[in-house]
Amino acid sequence: MCSLCGRVAFLHTCRLCGALVCSDCYVPELGVCRICAGKLRRRKSKGAF
Repeated sequence: MCSLCGRVAFLHTCRLCGALVCSDCYVPELGVCRICAGKLRRRKSKGAF
């Protein structure tokens, strides 16, 4: 069961937090869940200036 949305599906493991998440909640380009992806993107945008 997905840690974020509760869907029963094939699960991926987030490389940052270790959460088991479904394909809808996983960002394959980054190898992380959507929560960690948002954190990474915010860090990247803050560091861009």
